[in-house]
Amino acid sequence: MPAPDPDAMRAVAASLGDRANAMAAQGRVAEVPALWEEAIANLPDEASRALITLAYAWYQALHGEVVHGIRLAAGLRHCPVPPVSGQVRVLVRNRTRVEPEVVECTWRAETGEGLPAWAFFADEDIDDVAAWISAPSWEESRALYDARVSRLCSQDADEMLVEIAFGDPRLRRTIAVHRALLALGAEAGYHCVSGPKEASEVAGAAIAAGDWGALRACGTIELAVHGRAFLGGVHGVTAELMAAGDTVVSTAIVERVAALARDAQPWERARVAADLAGTGSASIAALLRAIPESLDG
Repeated sequence: MPAPDPDAMRAVAASLGDRANAMAAQGRVAEVPALWEEAIANLPDEASRALITLAYAWYQALHGEVVHGIRLAAGLRHCPVPPVSGQVRVLVRNRTRVEPEVVECTWRAETGEGLPAWAFFADEDIDDVAAWISAPSWEESRALYDARVSRLCSQDADEMLVEIAFGDPRLRRTIAVHRALLALGAEAGYHCVSGPKEASEVAGAAIAAGDWGALRACGTIELAVHGRAFLGGVHGVTAELMAAGDTVVSTAIVERVAALARDAQPWERARVAADLAGTGSASIAALLRAIPESLDG
């Protein structure tokens, strides 16, 4: 979905807010919804409509129409426009602190579910997670994790990372690495980021334990932190195949593994062959057969 000009959208929202305020000052509060809704209907694309609907939700929630504002926000909770999903959370969290029962009842009526955990996150906790992912070195990252992130439920910290990603898609890779750290736990995770051989050790332990979530996390770190396309690719594919119940591997994936193997170091190929040989998986065996073939070419 193409992103609309953010400055233009802010100008539209500000203009509508000013006009709505003027109407309210004249005693025409009942006409305010029509003002916003007509403007939204006339916007040219879904992304623009979502952004201005979000502004409308904020306006209503902050001007005594909390139920209407939360209803609008709930309707945007799955919106694919990156700023919208994150701001929905901020709005709901903001109003939950002020009118928790109203927000809870409205959200449940709209979604059929209670408020999610993110509605109760503390700003300070989100700030701690944001500081953690901004650490300039892995040593400082570990110190921040121990001091400020380890006290959080890992599931909550993971959800905070998701929310931070909504606000800045440029952080996607950084977020993926830190979600992998959370999935592995501090000791295994920070051992993984210390070097590619260390990451492969953790991956081998995950394979032996049949922990495909941990293996997927190792693959993310091998690729994003260490630039090891072969290790990260094979471990990621293995995790997906095994988690799905050892589904049939496609020819395209086998060919991709063979291509990556040609550029891998000998120790990487040996490590993967040793680790995966014991899975007893037919699809993984197909991957392994691709590795020695690539060495001949």
